Amino acid sequence: MPLESFSGPAVDVLLARVRTQLGPEAEIIAVRSEAGPDGRKRYQVIAADPEAAELERRRMGTSGGGHPLLRAAPGRTDLARRREGDKGPQLIAFVGPTGVGKTTTIAKLATHPDYLKGRKVGLLCLDTYRVGAIEQIRAYAEIAALPLEVVYEGSDLAPALRRLGDRDVILVDTPGRGPRAQADAQQVRQWLSQLQPAETHLVLQSGLQRAVADRMIEAHRAHGITHLVATKLDEAPDDWTLFDAAAEARLPMRWVSDGQEVPKDLRPAAQRLLAAVAALRLRAAEPAEVLA
Repeated sequence: MPLESFSGPAVDVLLARVRTQLGPEAEIIAVRSEAGPDGRKRYQVIAADPEAAELERRRMGTSGGGHPLLRAAPGRTDLARRREGDKGPQLIAFVGPTGVGKTTTIAKLATHPDYLKGRKVGLLCLDTYRVGAIEQIRAYAEIAALPLEVVYEGSDLAPALRRLGDRDVILVDTPGRGPRAQADAQQVRQWLSQLQPAETHLVLQSGLQRAVADRMIEAHRAHGITHLVATKLDEAPDDWTLFDAAAEARLPMRWVSDGQEVPKDLRPAAQRLLAAVAALRLRAAEPAEVLA
């Protein structure tokens, strides 16, 4: 039996419906909450019989980390896997429009006790446009005792990388510009092309309209984005737009940011993205293998 969806305003009622229709052995795959048209919270419970649920677990992995769209709570060997022939520090870049929280996300990741534990981290700032951008990342670097290099033009890149050459990972902060600032976007693409980061995370804030989120994803494809990060989830806790967009765009998600506290308000995205992938299968009415 395939996955089944049950929607309504009360979780206990939905669970009773699951047991009635699928039997007492039915298992819950995911639970989603969202604001309904009347502003009231509604829930979607995605469930399956034991056989289908076991297939789902095998496909996605016990923690979600086995699913190709998910990288939950990455460890030292998971984050930015080395490509054959790679030498020196691994670069992880963060791109996205102004005000979405790229710099704060970088600070959370750089200082988090789990995600980069035991790795020497350096910071590379390409954002010299925004007022206060350098001061913000410099403050984080000083508090965490992390080396920071600031790049003002292309000729600064190579010397900056040499000075950070003893690092295991370099987190790259980029300027955020609107989609109409084509010249600035071209400059960022050129720098990223020179840097060749192992991963490029598109950072977007929760609460966006779906059409806007899709446009942002497409606008940043030229930057070589490999992942999506959802920020400000605390301001829109019932919003699933970015998770649904990531599932449809086949963009993995490692983390979500749900507050301003550094570093603790950075959490694995697996649970949310698992639910979005399951919901996508139901909406698309496609075989599970197509989206696995």
